[in-house]
Amino acid sequence: MSSPAAPRRPSRRLLVLGAAGTVVVLAALAVLLTSLGGGDETGSAAPTSSFSVSSSPEPPPTNPPTPEPSGPTAEATDLPPALTAVGLGDPAAVGDGVTGRLVSVEAVQGDGEGIGNIDGPALLVTVELTNGTAAPVSFDAAVVEAYTGSDLAPATLLDDSQAAPLAGTVDPGATVTGSYVFYVPEDDRDDVTVQVGYQAGAPYLVFRGAVG
Repeated sequence: MSSPAAPRRPSRRLLVLGAAGTVVVLAALAVLLTSLGGGDETGSAAPTSSFSVSSSPEPPPTNPPTPEPSGPTAEATDLPPALTAVGLGDPAAVGDGVTGRLVSVEAVQGDGEGIGNIDGPALLVTVELTNGTAAPVSFDAAVVEAYTGSDLAPATLLDDSQAAPLAGTVDPGATVTGSYVFYVPEDDRDDVTVQVGYQAGAPYLVFRGAVG
């Protein structure tokens, strides 16, 4: 009876191949775990963006209290005082050194231009103002108005090419002249009033009389 054969030992080549296969499997498993974990090469987690939210938000701002009015009061809307009327050919004084006079009041044919203007009988009023103060005075804000009758019905100011309103700054002792065209029918010229205000708030110079 023959004795059983001794088990065959694996060759060295098979052992090497087996070890290599194990290394490959372990390496693939490590790569898979790394990709699933989102880590970088050092195994740390990838950074993520974040923002903080206050757990107790502040209440919305309330409207500030309405400030007390500090601009012009109702008195600022009052019309400037009118001085005592003088004749159409007489000089008038404001009282602060500024004086004025009507150089002429001529009957002309008005040629109004633009919306609201009309053509017809008119008066060309030429005003001269003199700066009798010690400092330059601006007449850019000068206002000239005309009225007819005892009830002072306003005469329409025409945008006429014959007009050349008062303007500019005048040195002490110098004068400035301006012209205005008002629609005034011939039947309304027996009582004409012209008011001149050389600047806002200043008293009006008043000229009154008949225009022949």
